[in-house]
Amino acid sequence: MTDMRYEIDEILNESIMTGVPNIIVEGVDDVPIYSSLSSHAQCIAEVYAVESISGFGEGCTHVINAIEDLEEIANHKHDLSTHILGIIDKDVRDFRKELPTSESILTLKYYSIESHFISIETIKNNLHLFIKASENLIDENLCKLMMNEIEKKLLKSYYYSLESLKKSLEKEYESVFSYSFKRGKMKDENIIKKIEEKEKTLDEFATKQGVNKNIQSLKLISNGKWLIDIFSEEVLNQIEKLKSLCQIGSIKKCPSCKTTNYDKCFYRKRDGIHSNTIKSIAMASAEGDNFQYIIERIAQLNQ
Repeated sequence: MTDMRYEIDEILNESIMTGVPNIIVEGVDDVPIYSSLSSHAQCIAEVYAVESISGFGEGCTHVINAIEDLEEIANHKHDLSTHILGIIDKDVRDFRKELPTSESILTLKYYSIESHFISIETIKNNLHLFIKASENLIDENLCKLMMNEIEKKLLKSYYYSLESLKKSLEKEYESVFSYSFKRGKMKDENIIKKIEEKEKTLDEFATKQGVNKNIQSLKLISNGKWLIDIFSEEVLNQIEKLKSLCQIGSIKKCPSCKTTNYDKCFYRKRDGIHSNTIKSIAMASAEGDNFQYIIERIAQLNQ
């Protein structure tokens, strides 16, 4: 079967000839996210999954290798960083002191791109798609109320993330949890007990690494796929509580509840909304402060 993938030199030559910069990302699922961010940066760019380039596979190591090959091809004749940008997840590279130094590689600030969607902006921008309330009912206070409750649930993954980080940095460490585990393992009673027994040791480890038990640190050390799954599930849980909150007046009362027509509450969930729907919709909207530095770096490709 003929390999229809791009050749590595094509990626550079096309950019030079057309003046359209190219962005190389870790996988196919990343392409629409970075295409959207390119639009926010007002940058016309082609986004390629690295696996679509001959000789490379999926993942951050392949993006780094592709950029290294492109730098050799450019060989000081062209400023690669104005034509090509590779974008990789941070993972735990900063803790290992393994961050790439190339100007043509942007390493994400948080563990992975999924981590960037954990924000109040994601709730603000999409809540009207999940519930029947009009946008005038979806105010700052409502979004903050929801986010505060969601953060409490997210932070329950803190010690599992620390345990995973410690294992990544200390190969001889006997861990009970690692980044390769599915999030469902956090519900394993034996693992829960062992993690609780390790909390003091993990707190000491966190202090040495400059990590604190808050959402910002969590987005640095926790597998982003765990976080977006928890976030989506908890957005759904919070949505299902809104009707009761409206009825008792804890949030801005909708017109139906003002007339005691509680079954028709405007805050009720739209049909077909579940946690996977919420995740898909949320990740289709890369907006908010978390993404600003990515947008700014992509914008530099036009300069």
